Amino acid sequence: MTLMQKVVTPASSYAHLVNGHDRMAGYVVRAADVSFATTPAQLFEVHGLGYPGSPFRPTDDHVDLLRFESSPQLQYRDVPGYIVPLWWLRHSRIPPRTELVRVYSDGSSRLLAWYGDVGTGWTSAPGIPGQPGLSSLSRCVGPVAKWHSAYLEADVLDDDTVVLALANPPLAETGFDQSPSGRWYRHVARTEVSELFELDLTARWNGLAVRVVDQWQDAQRYVVARISHLGDDMDRAERLHLQQVEAGVYEAVVYAAELTDLQTNQVVPLTWAPGPTTTSQRSYGAPYQHHAHY
Repeated sequence: MTLMQKVVTPASSYAHLVNGHDRMAGYVVRAADVSFATTPAQLFEVHGLGYPGSPFRPTDDHVDLLRFESSPQLQYRDVPGYIVPLWWLRHSRIPPRTELVRVYSDGSSRLLAWYGDVGTGWTSAPGIPGQPGLSSLSRCVGPVAKWHSAYLEADVLDDDTVVLALANPPLAETGFDQSPSGRWYRHVARTEVSELFELDLTARWNGLAVRVVDQWQDAQRYVVARISHLGDDMDRAERLHLQQVEAGVYEAVVYAAELTDLQTNQVVPLTWAPGPTTTSQRSYGAPYQHHAHY
């Protein structure tokens, strides 16, 4: 697998460490391509952190990074013409074995937390006070597995193993353990899973192409959705006053009734191949099969 790296804003880092936030989006690079950048000033330059509205400064005492193995369900878009190979990653669930690392101005670094998988969530590193919370499970983002006639949130740990996750203790099935975060999980053989895919729910909101990344009912029982733009029209995203989460990432909470051109697909990576290659050739992900989901 290819080790990828992305800088996270202070707000996103806090969300990972405190709330157990398990999503990411935005510009990413291969860790090997930027291994020379070992201080906040160097990371500011190589990650292009001087964008309008940026919370970063080259004089920052520290910068936090996500380092993760490129996972087959992650969908990238190639960004040509940058100083190092660069990709834009659409809103995705964080893949297993991701690390949250803090890089200091003296060139040292410290592991803050690691993300085991959807079953265990984030765990603080030794010496880091407190334990992260737990984000709500969502089938809008991340792998889903069909196991024993039920659909469950899942992660693919390797070619042979899938982890299944439940928010509450199972009523009928046995073999689930409760993680320290409170979530219930079970490891099963890949051969026990009859379907494995990620839902891809896309739409348009006021003409802007978006991905629906969460849905729920508000206090008045209206269905609302969190949308994340798909990266093809940032000017329109700004004109529509979506929140700029970070460079190239715009999101908003809207009424589901305002969405048009809704399309729901099952995204199945071919053979669960890796994303960007380890060579100088740049691509934005593995080939996919799209199946209509009803």
